Amino acid sequence: MVTLNAITKRYGKTVVLDNISCELDSSTYGLLGPNGAGKTTLFRIVTDLISSNGGTVMMDGKKQKLQIGYLPQKFGAFRTLTAREQLFYFAKLKQQKNDGIDWEEEVDRALELTHLTEKRDVKCGKLSGGMVRRLGIAQAILGKPDLILLDEPTVGLDIEERIRLKEVLEKLRGQQPIVISSHIAEDIEATCQKVLVINKGCLIFSGATEELSGLAANHVWKMPEQAYRQQPGLNQIGYIEENGNRLVKVLCIKENESPHENAVALAPRLEDGYVYLLERERV
Repeated sequence: MVTLNAITKRYGKTVVLDNISCELDSSTYGLLGPNGAGKTTLFRIVTDLISSNGGTVMMDGKKQKLQIGYLPQKFGAFRTLTAREQLFYFAKLKQQKNDGIDWEEEVDRALELTHLTEKRDVKCGKLSGGMVRRLGIAQAILGKPDLILLDEPTVGLDIEERIRLKEVLEKLRGQQPIVISSHIAEDIEATCQKVLVINKGCLIFSGATEELSGLAANHVWKMPEQAYRQQPGLNQIGYIEENGNRLVKVLCIKENESPHENAVALAPRLEDGYVYLLERERV
């Protein structure tokens, strides 16, 4: 169990993170929040890349240095090294005296988990962007760390690569806490069991993905586009194509408040719960 206790970060008078506290078990977590909410700052503090103004990171109730696997938003590889050589480079950086790890086996395990075994002897400069991203995940899981942090892992990936990433995360599921920062709610919905939501530096939600979706129950509706255009002020959150007709998806803060006589209530998705939570905070 990894515990974040009152993590705080300020730049002058600006509070970037305000007493972030949560417990992370061996689940896969989605970290959601608007741009500038503090997600990347939190990752950088946990990985000791930057210092905090307060708070601690603990493992099983004890304050200690964690072994962390981290994929930053921007990950690069040495173009002249092969994929396997690149992972051995990271393995050497992670290696500790008498750690008991067979690093040759560990590199091969990471390549296999990320579907890169066939590319092991290909130079990184010849790998596609998606493969380099998978190589970044491979280095993050090297050494079976206590905690894995993936910052926007699907950025720049096509549909096929995103599917491969989901397969990798499914294989890692339950081994240690994994936290994935992303702006794509459907990726979080497909890969994560739990969600953390940060807004304006504060943790405003921590719970199961179904719980976040459920916040928007009886608040999400679909209605004809023409009817929507006749009622200004409605909170439109998407469009739906249905039997050749274009319907508008709207969010109502008041529960069971139908926006129109022809509106139909919808079962909420994770994205709906997230938007509702932010709108409720704003109101």
